[in-house]
Amino acid sequence: MTGLLLASTTAQAHSGQASPHDITPRPSTPAALAHELGQRDSATAALQQHCSLPITASLLDKHASPALQRDAQQALQVPPTARLESRHVQLLCGPQIRSEAWNLYLPDRLTPQARHLLASTHVPFGKAIGETNFIRQRLGSHFTDLPPGIGLENRAILRRRTDKQGFAYLIERYTAAALDVRKPQATSSNADHRQEPASGP
Repeated sequence: MTGLLLASTTAQAHSGQASPHDITPRPSTPAALAHELGQRDSATAALQQHCSLPITASLLDKHASPALQRDAQQALQVPPTARLESRHVQLLCGPQIRSEAWNLYLPDRLTPQARHLLASTHVPFGKAIGETNFIRQRLGSHFTDLPPGIGLENRAILRRRTDKQGFAYLIERYTAAALDVRKPQATSSNADHRQEPASGP
């Protein structure tokens, strides 16, 4: 496959910390969150505008189920022999889990720098590629029949901005922490705990 024309820079990948004056309130409903995410090609960039710290990715797994691999191959229109990498992560704002994502991508369509960032750092997918280098083809949003604690699931294909060639298939699930929902004050019995990874898509 041809090499990626994306130009991802280290500065792009490691920038992102916003000043307190740039932080905007989180959406209050899953529908409002879906609308907001629909305005950006990078989900990381959308989440970043509500976090004063750089959004980071916590790697959960580098393997995808055969069914998920088949879905990605079909979406990206590549044969089963195509090299496909997987990155299952949680996106964090400090200690808060804002989303969980399965990123299945074709490394041969990425720059060496982007491949390195995805393989060996905690940089989120969108930052590693650079939001100005890709466009998002939205495949749909779901609000029901989701794992506990998940209010929204988005599926999408990322395409190179230069030639519109698809290079990644994404499943993104957004937690209650991505919403500005008023909750009763926590007690010793219901204090917030780190969310367990959701079941696979």
